[in-house]
Amino acid sequence: MNCLNIIPRIIDVGKKAQMIAYNSKLEVIGETVDDAIKDVLKRKNIDDFYQGTPDLNPLTLEAQKTIAYEIINQVEDPSWILIPMGSGELLVSLWKGFYELQNAKVIKNVPKLVGVQSQALSPIVDEFLRKDKIERKNQGIQKSLALGILVKNPLYKDLAIKCIRESEGTVIAIPEDKILNSIDKLIRHEGIFAEPASALTIAAIQSLNEKNSFDINEKIVCLITGSGLKAPYVLEAISSQTKTTGKGSIIITKLKILSLISISSIKGISGTKIQEIMGTISLAAIYQHLKELESKGLISRKKEGKNVLYFITESGKKVLDALDVLITLI
Repeated sequence: MNCLNIIPRIIDVGKKAQMIAYNSKLEVIGETVDDAIKDVLKRKNIDDFYQGTPDLNPLTLEAQKTIAYEIINQVEDPSWILIPMGSGELLVSLWKGFYELQNAKVIKNVPKLVGVQSQALSPIVDEFLRKDKIERKNQGIQKSLALGILVKNPLYKDLAIKCIRESEGTVIAIPEDKILNSIDKLIRHEGIFAEPASALTIAAIQSLNEKNSFDINEKIVCLITGSGLKAPYVLEAISSQTKTTGKGSIIITKLKILSLISISSIKGISGTKIQEIMGTISLAAIYQHLKELESKGLISRKKEGKNVLYFITESGKKVLDALDVLITLI
């Protein structure tokens, strides 16, 4: 099957790398998911494609609502459900699941739903709290780790707010500096390696608890929606925390390249593909980094036709394995 992914410029490098590894054709449209969706809806040949975008495919809502069933199977009478929000469609899905369970008399009450966003971009939170529209307009998009939920104009904003209010829940926007701390806590205490876009639900617990939002006997469920095993994106997190300049930034770039080679370890990856994924660095610089990584024995090369493909070595794998330890020390 041929696959086309229409993606925004602001996307996790690890996700983009996996699309390329599976030979998907990529089209980069706009800055955020909103821009890409708007472009898709304007296309004359839209009926020629299967619509995989969760926001636009009702089957996704039906699938995601079953998360509510799983929660009820595992947690008796949960009081609060904390859900990361981008477009808001995931929260609406869970509300639908809990509402149906209530109608079927499986549960007495729908849990209070909490929509969580990053302070870098939080249109649903702002609307819920009725922040001044001029303030929201001038907010723009700040640098964020939680790329998976950066949505400027959420399609499900109004419906998500309605669901939150009906469940007597609330919303909260989390500062970026608390997101990495949440990732670290999940790794240390639960053995769960989460992506920033979902780990912020853990930060939300602490913030809401400081406001005395919870009773002592209430059961709280945090939804973790994505894995942090996309190594390049974890390196972005490390990069944002380091205060080192010069050699520090060069090391981070080398580690990103090494991670991309690791993802494509079976087929190998060319220098041009690496440059295509990273985008912000020249091809000449890419090949210089590859030369230095090869000299250290971290990667190897193989010529196939006109292409030179790079593969990670056992030494290179050990370097990446050490990153898991490094993450917990930052």
